[in-house]
Amino acid sequence: MTITKVSAETMRTLCDILEDRADFYLMLAGFYFKPLTQDQIDAMAAQDHTAYIEGDSLIDEGFDDIRRVLRKRHTGTRRILATEWTSTFGGAEAYKGRYCVPNASVFLDKSGSTYGWPRNAASRIYREHSLRLQGNSGMPESHLSFELEFLATLSREAAACLRSGDTAEAAALLVDSQTFIRESVLSWFPALRDLALRMLKTRFYRGVLRITEGYLDLDLETLEDVLAELGGAPICPAETTEAAA
Repeated sequence: MTITKVSAETMRTLCDILEDRADFYLMLAGFYFKPLTQDQIDAMAAQDHTAYIEGDSLIDEGFDDIRRVLRKRHTGTRRILATEWTSTFGGAEAYKGRYCVPNASVFLDKSGSTYGWPRNAASRIYREHSLRLQGNSGMPESHLSFELEFLATLSREAAACLRSGDTAEAAALLVDSQTFIRESVLSWFPALRDLALRMLKTRFYRGVLRITEGYLDLDLETLEDVLAELGGAPICPAETTEAAA
């Protein structure tokens, strides 16, 4: 890989982009992890969601769904949203015998096991980056919340590498992010989305699904742009090592 010399101003801009990516992925991860608290709902209602809009129609539509729900929130909103989350993403209800728990194993493993081969694959990838789940969440590594959190972690690590001058390692982390989005998230998220949209009765989590889909697609483009600024993607580990030397 040929590393492009990046100006200090460009480096700061790229780091800001990577930190924003991390924040956005953590926000998305929180939606799928557990029902929202009243404080989270109130904080979202006070936010200017236009700050997130990038001109992507799905993201726009998703935030519009959320805005419409929160604009009309009342004392029962938290309970309604918690019921929606629990019945759909919590696995309390099924649609024609299919459960919509946001776990790759449920959608990719033919056995339908919560701890199927996608969980093992995700766990291996996390270990390769010296990461593991903390605490006892009761959810497998292939849960969407953890996959999105992993992308946030890679983004922060890439930003830290750029600040320290290790451009080659930053680029390698971004390529790992591209691969993870395509192979470990988009390989099953569309199936989750389609099933959830059949089960959800209100607009809030429909909006969350639209935002997630739109952002994953947009982020692949963002990663391409950032890598282009850094000189392109590393083709193999040997070339990355040579470039960093």
